Amino acid sequence: MQTATSNSFSGKTGYRTRAPNWTSIRLLNVYRLGLAGIFFSQSFVIQSPLLDIVNHRLYSWVSFAFLVLSLIWMIASWIERRRFQHQLTLQIYGDTILIILLMHACGGISSGLGMLLIISIAVIGFLGEQALAVIFASLAALGLLAEHIYSSIHVTGYTGTSTQIGILGVSLFVTAIVTNKLTLKIRSGEHLVRQRERDVALLSALNQEIIENLQAGVIVLARDNQVRHINNTALAMLNITANNSLSLQRDQPRILAALESWRESPQKDTPFLPSETGIDNIQISFRLLKEQEQENTLIFLNDVSSIKNSMQQAKLASLGHLTASIAHEIRNPLGAISYAAQLLSENSKLEKADHRMTEIIHQHSDRINHIIEDILRISRGGETVTGTIDLKQWLPKFIDNYCLSEHATADDLVLDLGPKNHESLLIRFDAGHLTQIMTNLVNNAQTHGSKDKPVHIKVSTNVNHRMKIEVADEGQGIDSKNLDKIFEPFYTTNHKGSGLGLYIVNQLCELNDASISVKQNSNQGSSFIIECQIAASTQIDQSAIA
Repeated sequence: MQTATSNSFSGKTGYRTRAPNWTSIRLLNVYRLGLAGIFFSQSFVIQSPLLDIVNHRLYSWVSFAFLVLSLIWMIASWIERRRFQHQLTLQIYGDTILIILLMHACGGISSGLGMLLIISIAVIGFLGEQALAVIFASLAALGLLAEHIYSSIHVTGYTGTSTQIGILGVSLFVTAIVTNKLTLKIRSGEHLVRQRERDVALLSALNQEIIENLQAGVIVLARDNQVRHINNTALAMLNITANNSLSLQRDQPRILAALESWRESPQKDTPFLPSETGIDNIQISFRLLKEQEQENTLIFLNDVSSIKNSMQQAKLASLGHLTASIAHEIRNPLGAISYAAQLLSENSKLEKADHRMTEIIHQHSDRINHIIEDILRISRGGETVTGTIDLKQWLPKFIDNYCLSEHATADDLVLDLGPKNHESLLIRFDAGHLTQIMTNLVNNAQTHGSKDKPVHIKVSTNVNHRMKIEVADEGQGIDSKNLDKIFEPFYTTNHKGSGLGLYIVNQLCELNDASISVKQNSNQGSSFIIECQIAASTQIDQSAIA
């Protein structure tokens, strides 16, 4: 980022006045009060060891006025916090007049009191506006010259010389010019520092904004694995509601384990954390950030679910073109076979054995057609439109619709939504896909389960903060050696099935960033468990409920 220096602080316009420095004014008042106290105390001494007082009466009144004004300026600087330049100008103007009068009462330029004017000019040069130092130097020089001329004419025994006046006048102007140059440099440095501070603050704000709005999750760890920063994307990916007490060791131990493994061999990143971590579809990488003596670790989390969905859609699109051609080529002869079998079955002279053969042809023709329909359904796919679904409302509605369409009764299905005071059961899912998945699983449970035992649908959350939907039957269960094959295409133990039902269920789950597994339950039956994302939004897809 390029930094521009404002021209308003240089050139003809000069530097703007700095913010009022009231502390410096107070210190100046303390110095002035002490000086005035010393001067006033000498007015009570007949033979002062410090000053050679020529006009004692004038000295006494001027030193008293100097002390009173010093007290007034000190009180004013504490009470009145406005008009900084006005107070400073009046104070230096008063100092100049009083010091010249004191100098005159002590014998003029030879007393050495005129040197005190240099301090006043330096103060106005550092604290005041640019031109004030030169102006006051001119006024002081004119005052010194006027006092010298008056003393030369009216004071008997006056020993001051014009050379002394000239040297002191030059010293005042040199002080004004030097302080002016120093002030310009100091204020230029202050402006540069302020500009750098603004640039740093702007860059910090930009970095913060960029990090918070990144599509990738970012976690910054200190050397002791304490989380220094985590952006909103990472919080959403890890299903964390607050980051004030986040601990990888407690909340995400598998990420911490992957980090320790990377530290042992930092040349290779961990490209993908499997679903066992509880943050499936998350790609993770680590970077070491060294800053002076500090060593931090950056963790980048990338959600690859959209990439997987795109790959799945592309795969299904390619499969769709292929299966459409195959289905067309198979359906034509299949239709002819089915039609010929129907004509044969209508022949009244057909023997019983031959009639049975036509039934077998019909049965297997329908099965082949069903397989073709399942393949086409997979290949068509369709865009996945995920929304927020409240299972507390959706599942009862699904059961009602299922009982109406599948000729089942309410006693055939048992729904368990957990405790009544359970948190809201919100998930992210495509409503149409969820309906197809649940219908298929409930059909399987009724087909392979016990006829006089209900199908159980249970909702819960697991330790990885994922929603679980379990569909369980009380049948004979699935042989353990077949569990790994249950979701493969065309695998079936039912001669009437196509072997594509559970494969379609598995594909639909993947399209919704969900997973499905099967196990034997406590009733010796089979339990199909869907694990899906818990919705972070409270907006519910009302069309999904209807």
